[in-house]
Amino acid sequence: MTILRTTTCLSLLIAACIGLSACGGAGERLARVRVLQVAPSFQTRPAPGPAVLGARPTGQVRASLTSVGAGSVPPLMQVPDVGSIAVGAPNRGRLVNGLQLPESGPDWVTWDGPMGRSPSRGDRRWGTDRLLAFLIACLRDYRLANPGAPRVLVGDLSRPGGGPFGSDFGGLGHVSHQNGLDVDVLYPRVDRLLLPPTTVQEVDRPLAQELVNRFVARGAQFAFVGLHIGIGGPPAIVQRIEHHDDHVHVRIANSRR
Repeated sequence: MTILRTTTCLSLLIAACIGLSACGGAGERLARVRVLQVAPSFQTRPAPGPAVLGARPTGQVRASLTSVGAGSVPPLMQVPDVGSIAVGAPNRGRLVNGLQLPESGPDWVTWDGPMGRSPSRGDRRWGTDRLLAFLIACLRDYRLANPGAPRVLVGDLSRPGGGPFGSDFGGLGHVSHQNGLDVDVLYPRVDRLLLPPTTVQEVDRPLAQELVNRFVARGAQFAFVGLHIGIGGPPAIVQRIEHHDDHVHVRIANSRR
């Protein structure tokens, strides 16, 4: 897919699925908002205001592009604030008013680990509006700083409404990834192929470290990396765990933007 980096903008088409459910205080009711796809051919339009809790959506909500810096710098894709709520803990929670990450964008392509293909299935690409805004901004920062780097492979986020995301859904599954605050990002390869690295020798370690640095600089709560990959950072944030030598598992804090 050709990504237009001029006045043509990426638009997130949002369809509302009104499954009102109680959350938080007694009687609080929320609309579930679902982003379906990226359409790269729409002209720039003003983005609607933030979604109102309990209000029935009136139509499509578009993400807009806003110009930043010189004309040679591609504009940043803005993610609409739809009032996403990460309920509970990453390992025991759910997601309300989540957004679906588009299958590809100017700086990323999604990867379906269990299927071994790109793009990822749509029900593996859900997160809070804050997570999507954070992820898209980090990947843009990374690619602007490393113009020769390929687009980044993005793995699993959360399920459409959050909740368990274990091995029943393929592969090793996830203990966490339950409330829209987690995302797996594959390390770049030395051969620049848009495939997951199969060994630590296939990882471009300087670029992988740069990618992790970008997540830390933008305020990631945790960046879980592998035991053997040799990537570091602030020890309270960058933590080494098993099964992460091919990707970094990024988590943001549970707060509203």
